[in-house]
Amino acid sequence: MTHENKWLRLLPFGLLFLLSLSYFFLFVRVLWRIGDEGILVYGAQLVAQGALPSRDFFEVMGPASFYWLGFFFKLFGINIAVVRAVLILTSALTIVLLYWLTLRIYNGPFAILPSVFFMISGVPLWPVANHHWDSNFFGLLAAGTFFLWQDYSRKWLLAVAGVLAGITSCFIQQKGLYLILAMAFLAWYCGNRTGQAKLKIVTEEAVLLTGYAGVGCLVLLFFYFSGGLYELIYANVIWPISNYSNINVVPYGFGLMKFYYANFIENFQLILPYPIYHVVSILNLTPLLIIFFMPILLFGFTGLACCQQATRVMIYNSAKGLSYLVLGFALWISELHRKDMIHLIYGSPLLLILLFVTWSYCFSKKKFLQSIGINFIIMCIILFGSYNAFIATSANQKIVSRRGVLYGFKEDNALKYLIEKTNPGDYAFVYPYYPMYYFLADLKNPTRYTLLIGHFNTEIQFNEVIENLKKQHVKYVLWDTLVSGENLKKWFPAYENTSKGNLHLEKYIEDSYETVYMENGIKILRRFEDRLSN
Repeated sequence: MTHENKWLRLLPFGLLFLLSLSYFFLFVRVLWRIGDEGILVYGAQLVAQGALPSRDFFEVMGPASFYWLGFFFKLFGINIAVVRAVLILTSALTIVLLYWLTLRIYNGPFAILPSVFFMISGVPLWPVANHHWDSNFFGLLAAGTFFLWQDYSRKWLLAVAGVLAGITSCFIQQKGLYLILAMAFLAWYCGNRTGQAKLKIVTEEAVLLTGYAGVGCLVLLFFYFSGGLYELIYANVIWPISNYSNINVVPYGFGLMKFYYANFIENFQLILPYPIYHVVSILNLTPLLIIFFMPILLFGFTGLACCQQATRVMIYNSAKGLSYLVLGFALWISELHRKDMIHLIYGSPLLLILLFVTWSYCFSKKKFLQSIGINFIIMCIILFGSYNAFIATSANQKIVSRRGVLYGFKEDNALKYLIEKTNPGDYAFVYPYYPMYYFLADLKNPTRYTLLIGHFNTEIQFNEVIENLKKQHVKYVLWDTLVSGENLKKWFPAYENTSKGNLHLEKYIEDSYETVYMENGIKILRRFEDRLSN
C-alpha cells in the first residue's frame, strides 16, 4: 500500500471524527439539568483533591468513573471545560471506533450508518459527563482488541482485551464482567470448533482471564492499603444488589412515549398543523423505535439473511458474526439494570452494527427496496439529529460559575445566589439530587452522599447526614423540590415515599432552616442561627 493510499483510507475516519466533534460541541456547551453529571464531576474533583471513593464519599459507580475524569483534572485543572472536553473527545473516538468495527465485517456503501446512527442517538440525549459513555469506550476497545486477536492470533492481544474489560468493570461492574465472560466463551467455542489443541485453548483462556483478574487484584490491593476495601465492596457490590432496584424498576423502553414522543408533539404542534405534527413526531421517533425493537429486528433480519446461502457463511455461521452477536448482547444485557430508553441506547452499539449489516445483506439483491429503506432511515436520522441540534443551539443564556462558563435556556438564579452568598470551599448541602451545584459553585458537601432518596438510601445513611449537618453547622441547604417527594415518580415509577429516613431529614431541615430564596422549584434555606450574620 502506498503512502498516499494509506492516507486516503484514513480520511473517512478523520472526517467522521471531526463531524462528531462538531456535532457534539453543540450539546456540551449547554448546562443540562441532569443530576448524574454532578455525581461524576464532583466525585472526580474530590479524587483529584485526594479523596478515596466509597470511603470518603459514597457512590455506586465504580472507582474509575472518578479517577478517569480526576486524572484530567490533575493535568488541566478543575474546570467545566475539562469535563466537557473529555466527554466530547471520548464520545467522538467511540464513534470512530464503531466505524472501524463495522468495516471489519462489512465494507459496503452503508458502513458509516451505524456510527452516524449512534452519534445522533447517543450523546445528544444525555450530553453530560457519564460513566456509561466512558465504560462503552473501554468496553468497545476490549471488544476490538479481542477481534484483533481473532484476526492475528497474538496472545498478548488477549491479555490486553482482558485488561480493558477489567477497566470497564471499574466503571460499571457488570459490563466488564459480562464482556470477559463473553470473550472467554468465544475463545473456548471457536477454539473447539476449529479443532485447536486443548492445551492451546486453556492457555488462551488463562491469558484472557489473567488480564481481567490482574486489574481487579490491583484495585482491591489499592483500596486495601488505602483503608477503604470494605467500603468499596459495600458501595459497589452489596448496596447495589440490595437497594438499587428499589426505585429503578421501570418498564422496558421507559420514557419512549412519556418523555420523547410527548416532547416531539409539544414542540412540533407549535409550528405544524394537525395531523402533520403527529407524522413528523413519529418520523422523529423512528431512531428510538429502532433501538426499542432492536432484538426483534436483529433476529428477524438475521433469519432472513440465513435463508440466503451467501450470507449464511458470512454472518450466521462465521466466527466474526457470532462474536459480534455474543459481545453485542453482553453489552446490551449489562445495561438492563434500568430498562429505560437511554440505557437501551447505552447497550446498543455492537448490536446496531449487526442490525445494519444483516439488513443490508437481506436486501442486497433487491436494490429498490434497499434504496427505499436506506433513504427512509437517512431522512429520519437527519430529522432527529437536526431537531436535537436546534434544541441545543437555542440555549443562549450565559451561565457564569466558579468552574467556568456554560449556556442554558434561562438564568440559573439559584447558582447565582449561592455564588453571591458563599465563599469557595464553604459547606452547603444539596438535597435530594442535584450535586452539580457543589461543583459549579465550588462548595463542599458536608456529607458522604450526593444523592439521597427515600426507599433508595437507607435510614442509617439519612441519620448520618443529619449528624453531619449538625456537626458542620452547615449554613445553607439547597432543596430541589422538583426532584423530591411524589415528583420522583415521574422518573422512578417504583418510588414509594414511605422511608422514615428522608422524613426525619426533611423535618430536621424544616425545623433548623428558613427559606431565603425560592424559584422554579428550588429552595435555598439558611440556618436559623446564621440569619444575623448575613
